[in-house]
Amino acid sequence: MRQKATVVSAEGKYARIRVDRSSMCDGCHKSGCSDGCALYKMFGAKTEFETEAVNRANASDGDTVFVESSDKSVNLSALIVFLFPIILAAAVYFALSFMNSESLRILFAVITFVLYFAVLALVERFRKNKTPKLFITEIVRSADN
Repeated sequence: MRQKATVVSAEGKYARIRVDRSSMCDGCHKSGCSDGCALYKMFGAKTEFETEAVNRANASDGDTVFVESSDKSVNLSALIVFLFPIILAAAVYFALSFMNSESLRILFAVITFVLYFAVLALVERFRKNKTPKLFITEIVRSADN
């Protein structure tokens, strides 16, 4: 996966970058709705985030760069964040089929879903190897120009 980013600060072999992710509203037939869409209300309009990247191109502060990550890493992250919690919650729901109350089965599935993300957040916070999985590969526009 390749996308443009702006270097916020460069220190040694790493750089802090700001990535403008494409908005979830891009391509929506209701463009400009801004307050009537459920997704907009849930996720907001923020379309950028900051993260760390390995500075292979020796970019400087303010440079516009291309950032790449492996497709394997992107696919694994999508699997961990989107697909696995749904499968886990469904497995809990069906594993508790011996319960007579469907409401309790749904409740336990939802609790499992929420706990999964809590554990995932803790694992990410205390992960030892926090080497960035993004790599600055090319300077598009130097801040000097």
